Amino acid sequence: MTSTLDFPAVSAVPAVEAAAEATISRVDLIVDALRHPNNHRQAFRFLCVGGSGYVVNNIAFALLLHVLGIEHTVAFWIASLFGTANNFWWNRNWTFDAKHHHIGKQGVRFLLVSLLVAGLAYCIYLGLVASTGLDKVPANALAYVIATPFSFVAQKLWSFKA
Repeated sequence: MTSTLDFPAVSAVPAVEAAAEATISRVDLIVDALRHPNNHRQAFRFLCVGGSGYVVNNIAFALLLHVLGIEHTVAFWIASLFGTANNFWWNRNWTFDAKHHHIGKQGVRFLLVSLLVAGLAYCIYLGLVASTGLDKVPANALAYVIATPFSFVAQKLWSFKA
């Protein structure tokens, strides 16, 4: 003899239903943002600017380290400032076309994000030099390749609010 159990219909809890709809709504916004051509242009420009800042940073680091004989920790942070200055100017004027906003507010925000990214890159740099024996200039270059992806979203959404 086979028996079936009947369970009463379970209605969705309104709070859970609302949370699910809000999550779907946020996902839809993110998907729409990823499809927006302006965001693609900005991402491409950000990569170009980042590439130029990467070159500026690495050249400055190599010159400070090998030509001027500056200690590698100090050279790392000075070179980071050169790259940051390059990136701020280009991102403000070209990537996000945000030159009509207050330069001081943007500059402080950009610098804070850049310092956080540089701090992450510095930790990676020290780890690479200590654990792999990698030369300092390539370690600097690799550290920034690893750390930089965090920068785009923070610069776009906070520094330039584009």
